[in-house]
Amino acid sequence: MMMRDVQPAIGDICGDPTGLQVRVEDVDIYDYVHFSVIENSDQEQEEDGGESGEMSHVAFVHRFTKLGSAFANRTSA
Repeated sequence: MMMRDVQPAIGDICGDPTGLQVRVEDVDIYDYVHFSVIENSDQEQEEDGGESGEMSHVAFVHRFTKLGSAFANRTSA
């Protein structure tokens, strides 16, 4: 069963079947998800990293699965 109500949120960590992991940076008013690559299984990744991208909400939720949130592990002092 496909979940249609998945809403990526800023800070979500998501991965795809190839091992690519991304962090959601923004979801704009046009339903485009902006993300940055945090882990790439491709060993030929450039040293400077900092790769980013964007794709439609529909394409994003079809490709990526939520693994967690960048904010979930923070503790208050």
